[in-house]
Amino acid sequence: MGNRLVRASRSLLEAALAVAATIAVLAALSHVFVPKNNQAEFGQRDERVYGVLGQPEGSVEVLFLGDSEAYTSFSPLQLWDERGITSYVLGTSGQKLCYTRSLLGRALERQRPRVVVLETNCLFRSFSVGEALVRLAQDALPVLEYHDRWKSLRPEDVLGTVRATWTDEARGFVGKEGAVPADASSHMAPSDEVAGLPWLSRVYLDDIARTCERAGARLVLVSTPSTRNWSTARHSRMERVASELGVDYVDLNVGKDRVEIDWSRDTYDGGDHLNVDGARKVTSAVGALLARV
Repeated sequence: MGNRLVRASRSLLEAALAVAATIAVLAALSHVFVPKNNQAEFGQRDERVYGVLGQPEGSVEVLFLGDSEAYTSFSPLQLWDERGITSYVLGTSGQKLCYTRSLLGRALERQRPRVVVLETNCLFRSFSVGEALVRLAQDALPVLEYHDRWKSLRPEDVLGTVRATWTDEARGFVGKEGAVPADASSHMAPSDEVAGLPWLSRVYLDDIARTCERAGARLVLVSTPSTRNWSTARHSRMERVASELGVDYVDLNVGKDRVEIDWSRDTYDGGDHLNVDGARKVTSAVGALLARV
């Protein structure tokens, strides 16, 4: 019995040492593989959103988070012109909340926003526990995300330090031209249904809310106008979630906060996303709300 216990203890120790050694190697490689500047030419992924790292420290008052609904709806330059509010959009296509949480964490390393606006469409996008674990591992050990940079490594990747000297001129906003009319005849039609919310999204939303609270930022959930993505059922779910979290919820599709979108002219893809004209209306409305927060 004693010998078996000793052998088991030795095996556990050897396994722990092996894991520790692997992590140490990955940490060392991460220093080499992580982009040394926040631009695509240095290997940076999602250059547009990581441009926030190039903003002067503590200069951003409002962070916008979310998927393409966010980066086509909120214009920081317009917000500055109309309200004198500095902001940045951390929006990426098909964004899942595990990535939203990562982007927020990176931005908070340099910024202390008073408000964090989360566009709600991404809350309904499912992701697996495996995807969440991969994202956590990539955040801790960047070599896992940037391992494919090995062909383009340069001497400065080995010896240089990580810096951020670039920022996006539009501060993360992507303005879309053109107009494709949308059928809005049944948009926000009355319904008793309440849309389901993926359980893992709720877990991450809770974490995002706690992160904002610790950072001294006010979390505001905002649903931008979209005939394809938004409904009364989703509105009802977000009202409940916001109430449970104790945060503000603003739905620009309906009610007192509704933005008067011309669905024949203000969308570039038939109601999925807004064009620059629609974004201009949304940004003005959100600016008025932020001025009161």
